[in-house]
Amino acid sequence: MANPPAGQTEVFPPKTVQMAISASLLVMLAGLLLPAYRTWQLWRISERAHVDMERIGAGLLRFMVDTGVPPTRGKDGSPRALHRLLGPGLIAEGTYYYPDEYQGNLVDHLGANAPQGARQPGYPNWNGPYVDPLTADPWGYSYVVVVYPLASDDDRDCIVVSAGPNNRMDANYGSPRDIVAAGDDIVWVVVDKGPTQRAAVR
Repeated sequence: MANPPAGQTEVFPPKTVQMAISASLLVMLAGLLLPAYRTWQLWRISERAHVDMERIGAGLLRFMVDTGVPPTRGKDGSPRALHRLLGPGLIAEGTYYYPDEYQGNLVDHLGANAPQGARQPGYPNWNGPYVDPLTADPWGYSYVVVVYPLASDDDRDCIVVSAGPNNRMDANYGSPRDIVAAGDDIVWVVVDKGPTQRAAVR
């Protein structure tokens, strides 16, 4: 383009200026809305985890009302053998939860009456399923229910734990007293047995 004659300034076409301003506004708007959308999406997914954990806790309490015992029967039939129950899904990193004689399957206790496996005696008066369907948390990992406090006479709490969005347990919840979730973990207290709210043990 030739230089304008002396004394005149170069004039840009109005449409070019409008397009540049519109593009700038769109970029700024996206910069404002995208973080808000991501925060809302994370809140919505975490809310689903809270709803799942509340359902598991309510099912656990209904189970105990019906059967009169906590869901702690081991594979060998011992009534208070289990410390924790794991739901479907992957096991989160950074945790002591691993398959051993103290770990049971949440589905076998709350979803089906098969604490000792198929074709073995179940819990008397079991009237489930107490949680249906039982699924992994929103990130594909197992919900962990720390159940042994229901079978012990101390101040430890029965809790449900999700590892949260980072898929790792940020604390050891093996001896839960006055629980505070660490990192992005999500914790639901099913039975608070603290000194001021000591719950009866069955």
